[in-house]
Amino acid sequence: MTTHKVFVCAATGVQGGAVARQLRAIGWEVHTTTRNVNSPAAQALSAIGVKVYPGTWSDSAALESAISGCDKLFLNLIPDITNPTSELEDGKNVLRIAKAAGVNHVVYSSSIALPPEHMTPFLEAAFKSKHELENLVQTSGLEHWAILKPGFFMSNFLEGKVERLYPGGAETGVFNVAFRPDTTLPMIDHEDIGAYAVAAFRDPQKFDRHRIDLVSEGLAVENAFKTMRKATGRNIRVVYLTDDEVQQALATNPMLVFQQVVRNIPTPANLDETHRGWGIKPGTFEKFVEREIKDFQHTYRNVEA
Repeated sequence: MTTHKVFVCAATGVQGGAVARQLRAIGWEVHTTTRNVNSPAAQALSAIGVKVYPGTWSDSAALESAISGCDKLFLNLIPDITNPTSELEDGKNVLRIAKAAGVNHVVYSSSIALPPEHMTPFLEAAFKSKHELENLVQTSGLEHWAILKPGFFMSNFLEGKVERLYPGGAETGVFNVAFRPDTTLPMIDHEDIGAYAVAAFRDPQKFDRHRIDLVSEGLAVENAFKTMRKATGRNIRVVYLTDDEVQQALATNPMLVFQQVVRNIPTPANLDETHRGWGIKPGTFEKFVEREIKDFQHTYRNVEA
């Protein structure tokens, strides 16, 4: 069986971790970098055979060591809210080093398109970086490329993300949101992102030069909270802020701008047909909560029953 060696960006995170685990499950080699090789996430990767190198995406020497010998790249970068252009600069660096190392296939996990009429200056800068990086991937000169454009991560409601996106929600069970009661969340499971990435790596011809929106279901906000409440037995509630309240809260919770934009993203049509065309069967949020129930119970352990 032919195996490959893949450099996975952010393998200690949720979607990079899903890609790394699924690649190791089929026997492929995986390399990654991390700031702390002794972290629990890094140690878990090492335990399944991932080669974890110390370093960052701006550390060219570390990247050169980690990418050496790899023929494929999963490009997955984390935007910095204090520096929206950092993703583009890091991406340029990773792509340059990957190409010099002989990588011939890149899968870039970007983001679902956001409606331009609802963008804020910060989001415009951040998503301009993603757009420019998509263009760089397409013009990189690598033999194969595919761009995945995931929607709203189901894992956003779990420890590690929920505290940053919804301050106080995990502790009190009260989510103060900029969504509307009729907002539909374009949901995606990080394991399904991993499944798409691995499928693209295994069949480069089929996925070559495609840009794919990744949404498994459009889920009403109320139904998402109802699912979490039922599964955990905790009194998880949602408060819909008015536009004036959102403007006041932005000073202490700038992430609300993402929620304002999400409420205007339409759910792509014909989801089941689209996924069947790619040979992937993504899961629902209900199934995600069932699978991750221990993490949900832990995340909301302080919320009253």
